[in-house]
Amino acid sequence: MPRREHRPQGHAPTVLEANVLKLRAFEIVLVLFYMEDLKRFILRSIKVSDMLTGYGDRLSDGKVKTKEGKKLELAREVLVAEGVIDQAESDEIKDLVDYRNTIGHQIHKMTVDVGAYSELVRFDGELGPVKGYDHKAAKRAAELRDKVKNGMMSKFVMELSFDSLAFEAAERTYLLEIRRLNAKVDKGIAQLNQLIEETNQSIRAIPKAVMESAQPLHPKHQKANGNLTDSGKSCIFQLFNAKATPYAAAHLMKISLRASTLWFKRWQASR
Repeated sequence: MPRREHRPQGHAPTVLEANVLKLRAFEIVLVLFYMEDLKRFILRSIKVSDMLTGYGDRLSDGKVKTKEGKKLELAREVLVAEGVIDQAESDEIKDLVDYRNTIGHQIHKMTVDVGAYSELVRFDGELGPVKGYDHKAAKRAAELRDKVKNGMMSKFVMELSFDSLAFEAAERTYLLEIRRLNAKVDKGIAQLNQLIEETNQSIRAIPKAVMESAQPLHPKHQKANGNLTDSGKSCIFQLFNAKATPYAAAHLMKISLRASTLWFKRWQASR
């Protein structure tokens, strides 16, 4: 198990992390719909067109029953040959379908980099780093879906489907929530960056003599239950005397922000 980085805020998701996860949830649903809708549209349209034009079955690999994955591969070749998409876009369809399958079968890979156990993103058994969330996937899937459908209209028979209408209310709602959450996430990132900068400044401002005397990482400062010993109390008071913020002290001593804040109030009361 990899070593976790210290989180003064605790294991529960922060407000920013919660908003990121909500944002991803809406985008993930859109990817699921867009790619499934696109895949069905492509396969149905080519099948119907081949039946009506006597083209033969361009979605068959000659076996008794062609697997759906192979059908989609053949369909992409047909779209490239017909000039509906180029090879790069064909490859992108494959990548997005693979991404959709990861969502369906390994949803944890879409969230592993957010929260208290984000270091797990570096591990995927013997396969190396986890290939996780793609924040551009929903937008790319929507654009590619529209391009393929529009491009196929003049060269293939379209099969009528009410899938898009059935999903329209959900799509409108999710897109609105995505815009709202994007604004919240951007604001949260700005606040986090400011907190990081203020914390770094606070730590850099602590005199070297204070750090050598306080020794904030020394194990003698904490009891087995996590409470501070007398030396720990002395240490954190020295840090506050040197104008360390509660967040900086929590980082330096590897304690919770809640505990550091309580000690900061005690330090203020003792002055």
